[in-house]
Amino acid sequence: MVDNAQNEAGDQLTDHWARLDAFLRTDPRDAGCDATKDMLDVYAECLATGSDPSERFPGPHAHFLACGPCAQDLNGLLTALTGETSSRPSPP
Repeated sequence: MVDNAQNEAGDQLTDHWARLDAFLRTDPRDAGCDATKDMLDVYAECLATGSDPSERFPGPHAHFLACGPCAQDLNGLLTALTGETSSRPSPP
């Protein structure tokens, strides 16, 4: 059986305990990639207008903090909307 799991740095995790620990550290509010991508435009528009969407959309907010690729998508959309480079959402 091939073990393809990776940690946040992209290194392959061969220790099953490390993979379990990473799973257990997942924020229970995390909406996951699919649900977050469905809300990406709404979340980005809120940020672009100066609103703080973290309270209104806690699931996507938690996901943006945990998922680098989704945070990059958010930053790219914000750049397209505002013309400014932004950073990942800050922790609540």
